Amino acid sequence: MRRAELEQQGFKVSLARKDGYPSLSVGPYFSQERAGDREQQVGIGLSVPLPLWNRNKGNVETAEARRTQAETSLYVTQRDIDRRIVEKALTYQTKLAEMSRWQPESVDEFRKAAELADRHYRLGAVPIATYVELQKQYLEAVEALLDTRREAMEAGQELQRLTGLDFKAVHTAADKSKNP
Repeated sequence: MRRAELEQQGFKVSLARKDGYPSLSVGPYFSQERAGDREQQVGIGLSVPLPLWNRNKGNVETAEARRTQAETSLYVTQRDIDRRIVEKALTYQTKLAEMSRWQPESVDEFRKAAELADRHYRLGAVPIATYVELQKQYLEAVEALLDTRREAMEAGQELQRLTGLDFKAVHTAADKSKNP
């Protein structure tokens, strides 16, 4: 969008410069009068705007200023997009590194520990405070794992949107069934 705006401003500068030249027009003319006798005039007409020295400098300078503004806007937009790409790439990389440190069976182990604590609580072997704390820790651990995965997926999707590249940052259930 900014590139199109810059091109448009370039065309406007060219038009403003063109308007700085005096527009001469040449054409035939014919005049006929009847006032007692008949008078006819045929010739070539030349029209020149006055003053000849008006070069339209104000409009040219205004158009050039708008073109410069469009260039600056394009530059700022490009820098913003570059910054966002780098930011999302670093976030994505950080979340992937964090996820690679997880033990694949850690969620199952937390779930098994919570089930065991539930069973022991029901049998009366574990006090209520320990049972509640264990359940709370299980939920926090699962939530942290899922939040990290969600943040990685969001950063990957945003990175794909910004760059237009499809590097399979987000894996769907259909992808997993095709590639077990």
